[in-house]
Formats: sequence, structure tokens, C-alpha cells
Amino acid sequence: MDRISEAVAATRAGRAVAVRNRYAGAWSTRYPAVHGSGLHIVKHGSFWLIPPSGRPVLVHPGDAVFVPHGPEHGFSQVPLPFQDLPPAAAGERTPNLDPFDVEFVSCCYHLDRGQVHESFAGLPDVITLTIDDTAHPQVRVLADLLGEHAAADQPGNDIALPAIVDLLLVHLLRAWHDQPAAATVSAFHSWPQFTDPDIAQVLQVVRENPHQPWTVQQLSGLARMSRATFARRFADMMGETPSGYLLHRRLNHGAQLLRFTDRPLVSIARQLGYSTEFSFAAAFRREFGIAPGRFRHRERSIAQS
Repeated sequence: MDRISEAVAATRAGRAVAVRNRYAGAWSTRYPAVHGSGLHIVKHGSFWLIPPSGRPVLVHPGDAVFVPHGPEHGFSQVPLPFQDLPPAAAGERTPNLDPFDVEFVSCCYHLDRGQVHESFAGLPDVITLTIDDTAHPQVRVLADLLGEHAAADQPGNDIALPAIVDLLLVHLLRAWHDQPAAATVSAFHSWPQFTDPDIAQVLQVVRENPHQPWTVQQLSGLARMSRATFARRFADMMGETPSGYLLHRRLNHGAQLLRFTDRPLVSIARQLGYSTEFSFAAAFRREFGIAPGRFRHRERSIAQS
């Protein structure tokens, strides 16, 4: 599986929500921090992105605001201090104003207990990207479709919204990947470049051999470091311990096997290095908040709808 597919598949383990936002006159709003990844696409009008710290950024129609780690952020008609923004009500739609000055669609994957994919490691908290309609025409079409489904509760939304959000993430990650290396830090640029080549080599080996029951000792040997040095440098670069990363990686691979294969749980458990299907099921439930059998049934139901 390629890295874009892998990142989106890991993200979609959560719950997708979306709203269409329309404002007129003076307005401002603040989004709370969430455990997940969020996305806003500007469809009409220009307004200010307000980060918790740093300078406001003016966004225009066609711009996307990607929030890979889910920190708090806000928007406003005029640049304001972040602490002056009123909180947005969770899941509440703005009035269906017409005429309106600005319109943007927002979506988010709440990850419950899953982890944001490693491809987002090291990215800024809030990132803006100007979409080239010629190079990536699908983004505008998908944003329009998302806006229609987010504007009101409609039959099939539980199936449609995750599918649309998936596609939006795929095309935005492609646009990110296509950006020149000279792009600024406030925009999507390229896949994150891990600063430690020895750790990066270990990550590549793990990605290419996810079925191996890796131990921290084995990985430190691949990096040609002592276990203590490896653990410290790994945590500095990835923001988590090697053991935590291996656990998340192993269970994310298990989620893919549940989605895309018919293999029994006992077979998946053994491939991932668990002694029994019960130990695998317990670990999976802790990570994703759902039993592996129910997860497989849910994902199959979505795919067949």
C-alpha cells in the first residue's frame, strides 16, 4: 500500500463529521482541540485564519486549511487575538444564510483512540494550501459535494461523509506531494523529511515488513545504536517511544487486514506477533475503541453500501 493510501486508511479509523459554514457581517469562531485530523476548504469570500499563537493568515476561495494534529484554531472576518474568538458549538451548523459573505466547509476525523499517521509527524499544527484547479480539479468538486452533505442530515450521510472525506484527503495529500520544495512552511510542501537518517532507515524497514514481530532491541541493532540511545533519538523524532510506535503500527496493519482480507482473527493475531486472538482483540479494542470483529463488520458494511 502506498503512503497516501496508508495515511488516509489509518486516519479513517475514526468518526467523520462535516459542517457547511456560512457567515455575513461581523463574525468569528474558535474550534476546540480534537484527537484527530481536520480540514477546511474555502468556497466563497476571504477571511482570517487565527492560530493560537503567531500571526493571522488571510485565506481566499480555493484555499485549504489542514489541521493534521487537531489543535485549537479559529477564523474571523477581521484579525483578532485568538483568546477573543467565541467557541464554536460542537457539530452545530451555521444558519443557511443567503446572501452570505463567506462560505467554507469543515470536516474532521475524530480518532477515538487511534493515532495520527506517522506521515503527519513533524508537520506544523495548522497548514494552508492554495489549490490549483487545473492540476487538482477534483478538490473543488469534492468540496461542493461535501458541502451538500454537510448542510443537512440526509439519508446515507453516515456512508457518504467518510467516503468524501477520504477522497478529499487523498487529493489534498497529492497536492501536498506536488508542491515544490521551496514552498513556505505555512503551506503543504512535501512528505516530512525525517532528520535522523538512521531512524528513518529503521522506519522504512518496519514499513516494508509490517508482519515482523519487531522488538526494540532488534530495531536498535538495525540503527547500529545502543538501546538507550536509539530509544531517546526515536522519541525525539517521532514524539513517542519505539514500543508505542510498534504497537500502533502493528495494530494499524491489523486494521488493514481486517478491512481487506477474510483471514480469521487467529491468523491475523499470529501474523502480528500475538500469541492468541484474545490478546490481539484486547489490544485492538484499547487502540480503536471497538472489537476487531465489529470493526470488520462495520468496514465491510461501508464498502458494500
